[in-house]
Amino acid sequence: MEHNKNNPKAILLILLGMTVFALQDTFIKLLSSSINIYLIYSVRCAVGLLVTVIYLKYNNIPIVYKTHYPLLTISRTICFFLGFSLYYFSLSKLSLPLAVTLFFVSPFFITIFSMFIMKEKVGLRRWLAISVGFLGVYLVMDPEFNNFNIYTLFPVICAICYAFTVIIQKKTSDKDSLFSQILHIYLSAIIFSIIINLILSNINFSLSTIAEYNFILMNWKISDYFSFLLLLLIGFTGVIGFFCLFGAYNIGSPASVAPFEYIIILWVLLISFFLWGETLDQKGFIGLFLIIFAGIYTFLREAKLNRLISIDKPLR
Repeated sequence: MEHNKNNPKAILLILLGMTVFALQDTFIKLLSSSINIYLIYSVRCAVGLLVTVIYLKYNNIPIVYKTHYPLLTISRTICFFLGFSLYYFSLSKLSLPLAVTLFFVSPFFITIFSMFIMKEKVGLRRWLAISVGFLGVYLVMDPEFNNFNIYTLFPVICAICYAFTVIIQKKTSDKDSLFSQILHIYLSAIIFSIIINLILSNINFSLSTIAEYNFILMNWKISDYFSFLLLLLIGFTGVIGFFCLFGAYNIGSPASVAPFEYIIILWVLLISFFLWGETLDQKGFIGLFLIIFAGIYTFLREAKLNRLISIDKPLR
């Protein structure tokens, strides 16, 4: 990818993008007790689809839905949808800082997948960085094996799914444009959400199951204007965040831009503390430091080696 090397502007865009993503996750958490997760997902993607199509029309960019890699595209859309379904659901069960921090293991999985799928050589230094990062994940999760919180795995599984989609996107980007791949993500998510709702609405669940998975099983309805406003804001923050990150990586050096994605963790720490009184414990902050340190080292190491699989695409 060619860059015009306007790093200051790119950094401003990345900071803005991660700020609106922090707001998006906050809005989803706020709605998790009253709006079905797949209704949120559908509205988010419908707004994103509409704004993207308008953008393409305005800039005279061809709108192409066809893919040259149908099987890989189907695999990518399913994996992306599954991963972020788990991530959004985890927001109803975990503190916001915990969920966001655990998602940021995705660069490590991207590096691992690049070795097996893209046949990239991963040296000792990057393996050490990955090991440090996973040590950080262990400290953040702080597992009690007699009382393990399974929901802490959901952001990590999302990171794995996301990493896999990035590698597939890398393989298909020679013929399928970035905007085509984004349109596939939006359209498939709407279709999958509707199908899941139709299936689940025809199954009788026990009261305990409904209570545990209410975010998934509640009826599709919008109870008030405030919820409707938040739904629209989720959609707009999602697409604004994407365009900010896309613009940042388009005009800036990935190695300079990527580390600033971690600003989202600062935002969610502040937001979560003031709204819910939630934060990470001491082990969590140590783990957070290790994840950020290992992630930034991975970014910089890949840039030095000119292997930009982990950092030539936004993390969200």
